[in-house]
Amino acid sequence: MSLQMKGVAPAREVLAQRIEDAGLGEWDLDALAGRLVELSGGGATAAASASATLILEAQRRGELCVWIGARATTFYPPDFAASGIDLEALPVVHVAHANHALRVADALLRSGGFAIMVLDLGARARLPLPVQTRLAGLAKRHNTALLAITGAGSRKRPEATMASLRAESSYWRVGPDRFVCELRPLKDKRRPPGWSHREIRRGPDGLC
Repeated sequence: MSLQMKGVAPAREVLAQRIEDAGLGEWDLDALAGRLVELSGGGATAAASASATLILEAQRRGELCVWIGARATTFYPPDFAASGIDLEALPVVHVAHANHALRVADALLRSGGFAIMVLDLGARARLPLPVQTRLAGLAKRHNTALLAITGAGSRKRPEATMASLRAESSYWRVGPDRFVCELRPLKDKRRPPGWSHREIRRGPDGLC
């Protein structure tokens, strides 16, 4: 979903004020740097939109970002471009399956060159604990926000996790082409429970 706010600035300003008054705003690079973050969602997920927020912030700071995932499940490039993201400055690594993605992430994290790395792993991907431990350690060492999108069903995933933050994403319509995208933490090692993050987005043509 696009970050474009044309025509809805007053509504977004009200929402942003409510978030600030509640002491929220944990979904940004400063809060997520050096952490392994797992982002899940059900049928109406806003994981790509949540990732776009961080990518746009990083690019505005002049930082490097990378997206790793399967070609069939990647983000929709025109939508990211409409959000303000510079696609030419966003490397995308397409892999055959989740195991390849994890190996690529390991290699790129060791370079220390990225402010944010998005791993689009899909709903059925498994993250072995030793791999999580290694990736979490590399993210911390190089101060990289490592965002793993694990898709539907992750809320009930029984495996142990080294993620510093696990959040669930969702969205709902509030206008003809406007949606509220929300993130709610399932686990946060650095902050007490109860926070959430919301943004108003313009939906792509297929949803409007």
